Parts: sequence; C-alpha cells; structure tokens
Amino acid sequence: MAAKDHDAADTSHGVDECEPSLWYEVAMAVLFPSNYFLLSFWFFLGFWIIYQAFGAFSAVVNIDKPIESSIELVGVSGLVPVLADLAPGPGVASRPAFNLLVRIDNDHILDRHREGGSVKVSYAGVPLAYGSIPSFRLGARKALTVAVDATSEAAGLPEDLLRLMAAEQRMGVAQLEIGMQLGGPDRESYSWSVDF
Repeated sequence: MAAKDHDAADTSHGVDECEPSLWYEVAMAVLFPSNYFLLSFWFFLGFWIIYQAFGAFSAVVNIDKPIESSIELVGVSGLVPVLADLAPGPGVASRPAFNLLVRIDNDHILDRHREGGSVKVSYAGVPLAYGSIPSFRLGARKALTVAVDATSEAAGLPEDLLRLMAAEQRMGVAQLEIGMQLGGPDRESYSWSVDF
C-alpha cells in the first residue's frame, strides 16, 4: 500500500510544461531563420493578394467614372458653296448646319441617367452652331447613338474666318471643334477635333 501511495504522489506532482522563454525564441530565430522567413513571406503574400483584389473590386464598382462618348460628322450645309469660292464676300454664307451622330457608352454595372445636354460646333475658337441632346437613361453595359442637328442663328460668318476655312481646307488641315456638355448630378464635358 505504501508503494502505491508513493506512485500516486509521483503522478500528481509531475513536471509542468512551461511556455518557451524569450531566450528560446531568440535562439530559434538565430538557428532556424527559414521558419520566420517563410512566415513573413506568406504574411506579405496574403496581404498583397487582398490589396490587389480590393483594387480590382474598386475599379469594377467605380461609379464616378465619366460616360465614354464619341462623335461623327455626318453632313454639313451652308458652307460648301462659300468655301469653294476663293474670294468670298462678307455675309455670303447662309446659316451653317451640321449633322452629328453622338455615341454614348456606359461601361458601368449601374444604369446612368443624364438630364439632356448641349453641343457646340466651333472653328478656330469661333462658335458656328449649337444643338441639344434630350434626356436619356442608359442601361448597364449599354450604348446609345443620338442624332444631333446643330444650327446657327447668324445669317453669315466673318469674311476672315471663311478665308481661313478655305485656306486650311485646301491644305487638308481644316478641323471643327465640337464640345458637348451632359447634365446630371455632375455636369460632364467632352470635346473632339473633327476633320472638316
């Protein structure tokens, strides 16, 4: 019976496991640096993957990106007869008019609404004609083409401007400046240079 009691006492007073000391941790870091290197590598790799995923997600749901658009000059009237004359007289040109096609692309995952807009056609900084775009709602990942007729209320154009147009057309460098503004929560402005 005494031996049995002695064994029980030995079992109850066994050696407790202790937490590794600071010196042990330092020794392990010095003797086995690869373990800590691998731990650091996987930590930074995980952080980099999360960062890249967050950036891609932000790019997809970015609703502040403006609508993309392009423009095509379909027709011109009121200027061709005058530009064909090498010496136009003042006030000879009739009211210039421009037929335009505006393409609007919504690459977002959300519908976009715009409260109409305006178009201005200029040459060498001088306004020639104005047009308007009606209000529209554009679905996600959809495109819209709008026909715009830009006209002028003026009966004629300055003679020096007509001479400049005629000279630059002969050189093949004549370009119209077309600007568009779309209404909405934040007004958006677009501009193009179109061969004329």
